[in-house]
Amino acid sequence: MKLNYREKVILGVLLALIICVAGYIGLIRTKSEQIKADKVTLEQKEADKAEVDGKIAQIVPLTNEINDTYTETKKLTADFVSYDKILNSNDVDQFMQKYADENEVKIYTLNVAGLNAGPIDYYFFTPEFPGEKMLEASDLNGGIMAGVNKDKAESAALTERTVEEALVANYDIVVRGKKEAVWNFMKALEEQDETVIINSVAIDDFTFGVTEDENGNEIPPADGMDESNVTFNVSLYSVYEMAKPNTDAE
Repeated sequence: MKLNYREKVILGVLLALIICVAGYIGLIRTKSEQIKADKVTLEQKEADKAEVDGKIAQIVPLTNEINDTYTETKKLTADFVSYDKILNSNDVDQFMQKYADENEVKIYTLNVAGLNAGPIDYYFFTPEFPGEKMLEASDLNGGIMAGVNKDKAESAALTERTVEEALVANYDIVVRGKKEAVWNFMKALEEQDETVIINSVAIDDFTFGVTEDENGNEIPPADGMDESNVTFNVSLYSVYEMAKPNTDAE
């Protein structure tokens, strides 16, 4: 069948339209598939971003908590004697000499017994009630034992607490001075900021050279030496200082 010129033109136009439409449809299909793939990728990236944002949100309070813990630890370790100080007997000499000079006593000797890890015991008074079991048996209304338990509440609570350890160095310190000066020296050691505990005190002469007449009046020694040697056994406590955490790194 022969086509005339007009029919050929129409057929050519139709073929061109078919080719264009087919190409357009193919392009749309390709783009549609690409868009779908991009949407899946976008959803995955958004999920990844949400996960990272969640972790970042957790890092900020965790970093603050770490820094707060470090700051609080610094405050607690400040209550202990410096680790370097208790290792060096010369530093301990200077540490003790300060209080000796302020309270007018002379330090004769200072001997260290060694540095070890040891418990920091709680110091407390436990009230005693003679015949407590009999008292409890006779307390039919419970009022007496309620008072006993109240008096013993603090010591009972401290007894149940866990005892922590620290570095401890024990020293024997022999000082000489008047009674009041020795008392002041002992009080100064007890009240200073760093953790120093007096374990025992041995006084060579409890009278400090002072005698009494028949009327109970004090008679100072003729030579004016109203002094005595006093031996203190003390423990100096220290802890290792925590290194500053690296929370500023980007």
